[in-house]
Amino acid sequence: MTAQPSSRMTARIFPIIIAFLLLTSCGTRRELHAVSLAAHGSAVEHSPSVFILMYDKKTGKGPLQEAVKAYNAGIVYDYDIIPGMAIRKPADRTLEETMQHFRKVKGVVSVEYDHIYRLTDPVKPDMEIHKIREK
Repeated sequence: MTAQPSSRMTARIFPIIIAFLLLTSCGTRRELHAVSLAAHGSAVEHSPSVFILMYDKKTGKGPLQEAVKAYNAGIVYDYDIIPGMAIRKPADRTLEETMQHFRKVKGVVSVEYDHIYRLTDPVKPDMEIHKIREK
């Protein structure tokens, strides 16, 4: 007796589905920090070792790349569509110390935490915005 076409297809697809589920469920976990934002009254997580900075297009990223190398930091990601980079702090420095250092680099426009927003977090409306709109 030959197998039905549907059972042969199931026999081929089942291992692929199992592999996909295993691969997508195994994610790397990294340590996250919660930073209290008094203005918003909420906590936002950020990476303990990576921050985002924006630089002036006219100055370019040359001075920034030199500063990264001199400070023994690392470029995690160089964004293509915006003049910005994700930078990893050196192991022997704190995140805040590293961010302060890069604020002083020629051409750097802003330095911010690498915030993490989860799609599964509950949405909390900002009541102050509603109060302003009511006036």
